[in-house]
Amino acid sequence: MTTKYIYGIIAIFMLFATGCDGFLDTKPYSNTVADNMYKTANDAELAITGCYQIIMASSAQGEWGRASFNSGTQAMLDGGTDECIMRDGLSDPEFGFIPVGSYSAQNDMFKYSWSYLFKGINRTNYLLENLDNIDMDAKRKDEIRAEAQFLRGFFYYHLAIFYGGAPIYTTATQDPYAARNTLQEVFGRVIEDITYAYNTLQDRSGIKGRANKWSAAGYLVKAYTYLASCKVNNVGAGLNFDLNSFDWVNSSDYYQKAKTISQDIIDNSGYILTKHYDYLFRETTEDAQYEECLFTGESTPLQAVGNDNGAWLFYLIPVGSTNTNGGGYGWYRPTGEMYYKLYNPEDPRRAHNIGGTLVDNEKETEYINNVRYYVPQPSNPSLETYCITKFRYMDPKMKQTALALSQGNYPILRFADILLLNAEAEYYTGDETAARKRLTEVRTRVSADNMGSSAPSIAYLNNVYKRTDFLTELLEERSRELCFEAQRRTDLIRFGKIQSAIAGLSDGTKTGLLAKWNVVVPILQENWANSPYRIWYPLPINDVLLNSNLEQNPGYESR
Repeated sequence: MTTKYIYGIIAIFMLFATGCDGFLDTKPYSNTVADNMYKTANDAELAITGCYQIIMASSAQGEWGRASFNSGTQAMLDGGTDECIMRDGLSDPEFGFIPVGSYSAQNDMFKYSWSYLFKGINRTNYLLENLDNIDMDAKRKDEIRAEAQFLRGFFYYHLAIFYGGAPIYTTATQDPYAARNTLQEVFGRVIEDITYAYNTLQDRSGIKGRANKWSAAGYLVKAYTYLASCKVNNVGAGLNFDLNSFDWVNSSDYYQKAKTISQDIIDNSGYILTKHYDYLFRETTEDAQYEECLFTGESTPLQAVGNDNGAWLFYLIPVGSTNTNGGGYGWYRPTGEMYYKLYNPEDPRRAHNIGGTLVDNEKETEYINNVRYYVPQPSNPSLETYCITKFRYMDPKMKQTALALSQGNYPILRFADILLLNAEAEYYTGDETAARKRLTEVRTRVSADNMGSSAPSIAYLNNVYKRTDFLTELLEERSRELCFEAQRRTDLIRFGKIQSAIAGLSDGTKTGLLAKWNVVVPILQENWANSPYRIWYPLPINDVLLNSNLEQNPGYESR
């Protein structure tokens, strides 16, 4: 079958497998196409491919993928925190409001986000509803069913951490006037779907980048630690909004479950901390990614006609010329606190994750597996050149796709995250010593034990990063290791720290904390002051207006 024909069928599937802005369709656009689609094993493979496609979609059914992991999901989970703020002067109407906390129900990003997540849910439901009608290998059918349930749980997990309660759909027939289910019910759906995948899928998929047993295990750990930490820290309790309440959570039980499952991953999954930290974030080092990443957003040279990683270009790669040195736009910038307070200067992650712009000087390059990359200039937060440098485009002259696009995978779930979540679970189940050993494991990769004499000793890193309060140390280590990987907002919220973290940022004008981009911090602080409801994003205004049963999150009713 030709690639052109495959894309054609996928395009047809996209047309009937999802709804328009705000609502899920109650039936396919063409019943004939739907009836003809689910007949063969190849149809099932194309359908599950369509389900995965939503994760990194640059467009679907005529809607630009601003809110998928293409670009918007990272913005919604990183922007406006103590890691990442807006570049002063950014006027983009969709990306400019998140990192200063000025969002309302009328912002289009939430329309796209809500719609795209339900597109993914709807695709999985069509497939699950029709899978039994397909004559195919029984083992592969079971795997596809488990993959689809994992993805449905994955989409509902993100709905829950963004918005809280949401309508639950498990069939292809939807009610466009459905009310929101509670957060408890949504996470019940998440845990049931992903547990099925955990118990059914193999250790590795036959297709790289697809979900496997350990992808599912990892998201169970993330779900359990999210819920347990929110309960322990009384997240949202002052909002008196029962729909998004965590009162039902048994934090002790969930932390025990998180400890057990994360230990299973550590002992039995075969995933490791890949030797080179920086290889996790380059376009051409996917072998290293597959050693550590339990789940990735996939991208290939073919993405010139399909998905792309817009987030790389918009704010994850160093600022520079896309056409000459592989640079990006720098819409979002690191806070000065990341440079001055979070990292010790000897920690190799600081020089990799935050730095300066790229320059068109071929002497400023390095080779990674025979592929050339331009090297960012050193960090200086007081200059406008200060930017996020964690992800890297290769030399444009060596690219196989459009220069603005990335052919690199996006690491959605890493083994390092599992180690840190296991540390959290160990601490809350009473073993702080075991918890601290996990932090040491993560740091060892960037120590002399792994990198040689150019890096600090693990004893040095453990000493300079030591905090009396373990949870403070854990949150700092999560930021050092996982910054700009769509984790920080959720971490700050679930530990009840987001308002204090934002309030603690400087305006960038103080001696010793000179930081060009912190000039926007007072705006962010003003928007969060006395606004604890911002821990939830607003439901899109059009959906609320069209469906009177869809209750808005508190604080946004008139916004």
